[in-house]
Amino acid sequence: MIWIIGGTKDSRSILDEVLKVREDEIIVSTATEYGGKLLEDVAKNEKVHVLSERLNVLQIESMILEKKIDLIIDASHPYAQNISNTVISMVSYLNERAEKGKEIKYVRFERKMVDYGSENVFKFQNLQEIIMFLNKVENKNVLSTLGSNTLAEIKEIREKNNLFVRILPTTTSIQSAEELGYLPKNIIAMQGPFSKNMNIAMLKDFKIDYLITKESGETGGELQKVEACQECGVKILAIKRPVLNYGIFFHTIEELIEYIVKLV
Repeated sequence: MIWIIGGTKDSRSILDEVLKVREDEIIVSTATEYGGKLLEDVAKNEKVHVLSERLNVLQIESMILEKKIDLIIDASHPYAQNISNTVISMVSYLNERAEKGKEIKYVRFERKMVDYGSENVFKFQNLQEIIMFLNKVENKNVLSTLGSNTLAEIKEIREKNNLFVRILPTTTSIQSAEELGYLPKNIIAMQGPFSKNMNIAMLKDFKIDYLITKESGETGGELQKVEACQECGVKILAIKRPVLNYGIFFHTIEELIEYIVKLV
């Protein structure tokens, strides 16, 4: 059985391609119920099993052993390092105890990085560093594109600056923003990815000075976001991508599928 660790747009594309070249049953896991909803149509395929929950170490070990998973494709978000680290350690642990030839294969799909250039780009190790940076400026329009999970952490930016947040248009996300004191005029509830022109329109309409983002990679609209900022002269505040030792990894789905085909 194959386990695809989802959480990105890439994981859906990878699933579609794996179904073309392998006959195995496939488990696709997402950490959220929203991620699972994006897979509702493919879940009708009897070979595909969708799991929408955060798995702890014991659950991961149990699933790998009980389902006899022999191939894990990690297509989780570049910043979901906890799940990647946990699975890498678990695979290493289980392979040390496995019979020769029965080892579990782990392979990582890692999005290509976007070229941010050097003009008006500031990179930070974490979000707290960005918050400290913005606390040194005043009366600036700041747009966070980090989603709803960071709403509580970044709210202090509002003390000196005008903070806009771009989040999913879900009841949970909007309710969370309102409970944290965000005003409706500062909440942009829209589903991405966004085109370069859409980003430009937002940056100009809200007169954005700083945009907060992550080095998420080419997929998902990051490139269009960066290009829009460059055209509008908006300063980019980017959280650096975590660096992990994945072992075998690929930057394109084509290369990943080619590798998987050779495993048969």
